[in-house]
Amino acid sequence: MPISLTNLLSKYIPENNQLERIWILAKTDFKLRYYETTLGLIWAFLHPLIRMIIYWVIFSYILNQNIPNYGMYIFSGLIVWMYFQEATRKGLMILRSKRYLYENIKMNLYDGFTSSILSTVIGLAFNIFVFIAISPFFNISYSFHILWMFPLMLNLAVLVFAISLILVILNSFLKDISQVWDVFLLGMFWINPIFYAKALIFETFPSLMYINPIAGIIVNLRDALMYAKAPDMTMMAFDWLYALVLLVIGMLIFNRYFHKAMEKL
Repeated sequence: MPISLTNLLSKYIPENNQLERIWILAKTDFKLRYYETTLGLIWAFLHPLIRMIIYWVIFSYILNQNIPNYGMYIFSGLIVWMYFQEATRKGLMILRSKRYLYENIKMNLYDGFTSSILSTVIGLAFNIFVFIAISPFFNISYSFHILWMFPLMLNLAVLVFAISLILVILNSFLKDISQVWDVFLLGMFWINPIFYAKALIFETFPSLMYINPIAGIIVNLRDALMYAKAPDMTMMAFDWLYALVLLVIGMLIFNRYFHKAMEKL
């Protein structure tokens, strides 16, 4: 990165105010994601809707999935999945993409991850807002249970933060880890209840909903957004347990190998 740009970043990103620094980084990251495209922020709205329509046509008319409000059913699953996929891919590259900040600005080691996750959470919140805005057209009504979306979103963000801490270190030592992660994401995409009824997953793989935190978050968020139901508390407890255990493991790995990882870049 040119020195002039680094100096510019050093000038405008505060070193003493951590919250302000994180917010500036997150806001800048979010703007760059969409402002560099032709459609800009409109793409953040169109992308999940286009994918929803494609999958809705395939699964409704070709594979005969018979689920009420199937388009919204898919949309609610894609909201979680697209966030998880994008956020972990970005998290995996944090040390490379923000190396100039770590080298030129006095900042907490976790600030890069926090700002990256915050920028993707803005996108997640935008998609949920779109879902809620169009819900009345599909006869979806809400109760106070919709408030459960906040702890569920936090659970998802903590899980992504933890996984990113582990992946970014692995990516510094194993250059093929991004390709391995893409293959893993592809497999996870098809075994999560994005397109299939929850009952089908429970009956075929009864333990999957409890050993796969993404599946639990998808089901619980869908219950809150579509069915005005409280989440499955057992499933939610497992999801938080996985996120917190992975967070502890991720922080231990990251703190121990951060400097070696930076040397490998």
